[in-house]
Amino acid sequence: MQRPRFRRTSLRLPCALVLAGLLGAQANAAEPGDEARWNRVAEEIFGHAELALQETKSAETLAVELEKEGFKVERGVSGMPTAFVARIGSGSPVVGILAEYDALPGLSQKSGTASKQPVVEGAPGHGCGHNLLGTAAVAAAALANRERIARKLPGTLVVFGTPAEEQIIGKTFLARDGAFVGTDVLLSWHPEDLNYVYTRPRLAITVVDVEFFGTTAHAAASPWMGRNALSALELFDHAIALMRESVLPTARMHRVIKAGGVAANVIPDYTKVQYFVRDETGERVDGMLRRLRKAADGAALATETRAQVTVLAATREPIYNEVLSRVMQQELEKAGAPAFDARDQELARAIQKEIGVETSGLALTVIPYGPLHGGTASSDVGEASAVVPLAELAVATRPQGTPAHHWAQTSCAGTDVGRKGMHVAARVLARSLEALLASPAKVAEARAEWTKATKGRPYVSPLAEGAKPARW
Repeated sequence: MQRPRFRRTSLRLPCALVLAGLLGAQANAAEPGDEARWNRVAEEIFGHAELALQETKSAETLAVELEKEGFKVERGVSGMPTAFVARIGSGSPVVGILAEYDALPGLSQKSGTASKQPVVEGAPGHGCGHNLLGTAAVAAAALANRERIARKLPGTLVVFGTPAEEQIIGKTFLARDGAFVGTDVLLSWHPEDLNYVYTRPRLAITVVDVEFFGTTAHAAASPWMGRNALSALELFDHAIALMRESVLPTARMHRVIKAGGVAANVIPDYTKVQYFVRDETGERVDGMLRRLRKAADGAALATETRAQVTVLAATREPIYNEVLSRVMQQELEKAGAPAFDARDQELARAIQKEIGVETSGLALTVIPYGPLHGGTASSDVGEASAVVPLAELAVATRPQGTPAHHWAQTSCAGTDVGRKGMHVAARVLARSLEALLASPAKVAEARAEWTKATKGRPYVSPLAEGAKPARW
């Protein structure tokens, strides 16, 4: 009951910044016109729906908004034209926030619809809500900076524009190139179906291409002259299927065939399959990769072809910082869950009915802080957390029980359902940033926890020497 009263009050304040010192964290809602501003930004990025390393318009939209707020923006960081770093303030503590804005292939969807209805068949769409993610991160930085000025807080705010999260490379290259060095703490968030602070680490992941090279021949007239690369791929794929019996239940191995030949009457001399290999730790993933390489070599040996395994991307499991997480949990509980209305719930239940999950609507509560909150997907936030103490927030932007990487998330990401969750995330992140700027001791405590968790080991990039950002 307290949350709706706070929400109405904050929207009516004519001078939120002036009253911030009197009302504390609750006064840090958007100023009049701000919510409309960030809605427009989120809608603009939703319309762009640009794939990994192609987020030219989306990245520029966010960079320009930061420049309007006085941030100094460096573009094209770490060899990625769509990566940026924006800074404002000076001195310590240096508090950072992560922004993502890439879309997913094939998830174009009309917003606000309860069935699969692509805007353009096969086109990209924001099926992970990154139009909301990037916008909320930038909005939070803008709000926190205004409070920094109003309260004359010490320190520096940094926004990291991280492209290609869906390909697990943006933050990995930034970490490799030292972009996070000098930052004391990092905050992040992700659109979800519930409201909580992550405590269950996402899965470590390595992405590989497995290619087979054979010899072409006429499949009917002289098949004995060929060496079938498709047979090698099938044998390898079967070996991995059998391997699934003898891996831990937490492991995930999934794939898509990228090249399987060109004609049935031509023995294929080239095939390629792409595998995502995941588990709770990078060490376990490395163990599975060693077995995967043996399976590829074995399939090549059996078919007299040649195998090649190429690592495309990798990230370790995140190290979630409890000190930072509890700061965000406190602010999340103050803000409360998004104030979804009857129309929002109607859309949510229609989507749930369409995809066959319980019609429980949208989440209206905040989950108390505790263990094992989070999913089993992967994210390159893991690489950032290996360099800087990090905490991650989840806010409901889609119906409960519905998956990400799905048209349902795209549909909600362009509506008030997604935008209401985005505004809650922005406020929680802004207040958390302010709390950290105001408490260098809390930042030092977070860093001490991180040093203990990493055992003081220096950061080692999972990328191959000389690797360059590239779409795969």
